[in-house]
Amino acid sequence: MADKKVPSPMWQALSDLHTEVQKDLATVNGSLKDADKRMAGGKGDVWVGATARAWARDLAGAANDVTTQANGFAEYVSRELAAHPKEVTQAEADSERRVLAGRMG
Repeated sequence: MADKKVPSPMWQALSDLHTEVQKDLATVNGSLKDADKRMAGGKGDVWVGATARAWARDLAGAANDVTTQANGFAEYVSRELAAHPKEVTQAEADSERRVLAGRMG
């Protein structure tokens, strides 16, 4: 006889994380865009000159890095959620609860 399936605590935790990540993704992706736009490559209304252009290049690179990393994390969470069963046995659920509580790695 097969073990009765129960909701997976890990799936629920991943689902909650996925929801939060998706909710905050646009904010994170745009976090440096305003400053980057205002710098306008060192030719904007904030600061001008050679140092401003160099700093603006760094800022543009950082803005792109943040977007790449945030999107990558969102994709990772989505893959983990899709790969995890929504229901597991009671023993698996108990084990997942221990992992989530930090009592088991």
